[in-house]
Amino acid sequence: MTDLPIDGQPIEAVPTEYSGTTFRSRLEAAWARTLDTQRILWQYEPERVILPSGAHYLPDFWLPEIGTWLEVKGPATPRRENAVELGKVRACRCDGPCTCAWPGGELVLLGWVAERAHGDITAARSRSGYASWAAAHGPSAYFALCPRCGLRQWITLRRPWECRACSRSLESEELYQPRDRVLPFGIGSVWSPADTVAIRREIAEQIAEAEDAESEESRSEAPYEE
Repeated sequence: MTDLPIDGQPIEAVPTEYSGTTFRSRLEAAWARTLDTQRILWQYEPERVILPSGAHYLPDFWLPEIGTWLEVKGPATPRRENAVELGKVRACRCDGPCTCAWPGGELVLLGWVAERAHGDITAARSRSGYASWAAAHGPSAYFALCPRCGLRQWITLRRPWECRACSRSLESEELYQPRDRVLPFGIGSVWSPADTVAIRREIAEQIAEAEDAESEESRSEAPYEE
């Protein structure tokens, strides 16, 4: 595991202590803090998994209440194939209605450095901003809040769209991707669906400002015609 790159070159991870646990990198500690702010229970490196390929794999986090593995990856960290293989192995394989312990089987996520605006990811912004993630295998992962049990979680659009803890239907609930910027990363407050109105307004304003700036630049570069 490496920390964040400088000029495209990975640097050695910096062991970081948080909440009584020594993490292999600052990025892992920032993800643990993010999970805490969302009241998502986590276990750090609880189990070494032997994959069908024979690889020995130690995922970074297990989220026991929502049946989810989280592998933290910096932008220059290689070797994602183990997370992808785990995602394939632990996904739902039910022929009929899903009878897995968690709807859709166990979910494997890749957790990236923080995203600040329009997909801009840099080392300087790695431990603040908004969480960025992706499903290691299968459909995209969406962040959601169950109105029944209150658990924040990730689900995919593989039916059934149900809370991974209490199995309540989430088909009528809002689902969010990283680009929605709803999940504060690192030091942040607990997210609620009401936050998305202000966040989306902010994004729209930033996009409008960027488009105005580009339009002004284009006009200034245009040749003068009499």
